[in-house]
Amino acid sequence: MKKLRLAFKKGEQLRFLSHLDYAQAVERTIRRAGIAMAYSEGFNPHMKISFSSALALGITATCEYADLDILEDTPVDAVIARLNRVAPPGLEVIDGCEMPNKVRKMMAICNYAVYEVTGPVEDKADWKSLLVPFNEATEISYEKVTPKKTRLIDVKHFIKEPITAAVNGNRVTLTMGIGIYPEGTIKPGEVWLLGRDRYGWPLTDAYTIHRKAILVEENGERKSPLDVV
Repeated sequence: MKKLRLAFKKGEQLRFLSHLDYAQAVERTIRRAGIAMAYSEGFNPHMKISFSSALALGITATCEYADLDILEDTPVDAVIARLNRVAPPGLEVIDGCEMPNKVRKMMAICNYAVYEVTGPVEDKADWKSLLVPFNEATEISYEKVTPKKTRLIDVKHFIKEPITAAVNGNRVTLTMGIGIYPEGTIKPGEVWLLGRDRYGWPLTDAYTIHRKAILVEENGERKSPLDVV
């Protein structure tokens, strides 16, 4: 048995798959490709596969990761080629490597994500100046509401670097890096609406979200999960 860490692209065709549906799509692709997988024991055995931080419904991604325990001695490139031959539209394996058999769970180590949030703007704006109050704030209190509870969080605990804006016609893309910590995170859509409601960003309720990267941040560095054991 050996462990492979693969990087998957989740394209526009899969935007409205939940994380569970996305995981099932990956597993079906593995079965179609005939990859000999290791399975758990017990009454309901399942593939030994684990994913990085869950991607919410409605979000596409440049690169999501999964660890696979396989029972064949096939080179990584050959496994990737077999998977891509049978993958559904919108799902593509773009990279991968062999890992040691014992690695830290990616859900535990993937703690930083870069998002691009795109939507229409209501007015022309000097976005560089418009973002200054948010970017230079040392603390931004925000009431985060979940089905179970409401709590007050500091947005800048999760967003430590400046948000940037790129305008294309009557649309703007805001790029933001967000920390994913044991105590939680903040959703990019929440940041979008917070900027509109509190800082006067000329935005609407309409937006799409793309996760550009999911990374491992430790010891002051950010690395691809492919480079971290």
